[in-house]
Amino acid sequence: MPKKDKPLTAKQEAFAREMAKPRAKQQDAYRAAYDCKRMNYNSISCAASKLMRDPRIAHRIQEIRDAAAKDCRWELQDAAAEGSINGDARLAITESVKLLNDMFGVDGAKAAMAEAGVTIVDDLG
Repeated sequence: MPKKDKPLTAKQEAFAREMAKPRAKQQDAYRAAYDCKRMNYNSISCAASKLMRDPRIAHRIQEIRDAAAKDCRWELQDAAAEGSINGDARLAITESVKLLNDMFGVDGAKAAMAEAGVTIVDDLG
């Protein structure tokens, strides 16, 4: 079976899930997924880098991030559909925007908010 057709192992999946988190670091994701007790920093860095070059893992990370972004967009649409934005909805929108910013940067959050029809008005000015 060619490598590209092989499913990810449980450890590779765990690594991908860790890497899909906002501000993830390769070494930390590797430590979370694999036993590193006898590995030094350079060994962990090399192993994590090798995993990141695997197209199956890169694809899986993107799948996880896309699913998270879709969930965030749903939260924005749901909050916007309520009509008036009360404190709970405002908190949900704020947390969703923070997550989108972490995942995609400010422009990604703005695009998702525009798609959901949400406009944030600054109460301070």
